[in-house]
Amino acid sequence: MRYLGMPLGAHYKNSSIWNSIIEKMEKRLAGWKRLYLSKGGRLTLLKSTLSSLPTYFLSLFTIPQAMAARIERIQRNFLWGASEDVFKYPLDAWDKVCLPLECGGLGIRRVGLFNKALLGKWLWRFGKEKHRL
Repeated sequence: MRYLGMPLGAHYKNSSIWNSIIEKMEKRLAGWKRLYLSKGGRLTLLKSTLSSLPTYFLSLFTIPQAMAARIERIQRNFLWGASEDVFKYPLDAWDKVCLPLECGGLGIRRVGLFNKALLGKWLWRFGKEKHRL
């Protein structure tokens, strides 16, 4: 397993915990040529790679709202093909894009809600399992 860059002794709400994740996402995006990918290809990469990078940290720490918004902005810009130099108009509202496939969305996870679900899983496990630790 690779080193995730978790700072030792950092407060759980400190944004420095999330900087390594954001750097990894931006580094991964730099290698992909988003101009040459179709929207379907960008969606596949977004759901398989960019959404999975912060999962470990989301299951351990409460994400600050500003960091969740920053991660979603990176995902949104990648999906619509925008970059620092080029602005692209989104084809649909981000709230609609994040709906499940059955409800007409693309099934992209909301970072804040996913964080609450992962942390809630730990609360449930500690309350229900006999051998919690």
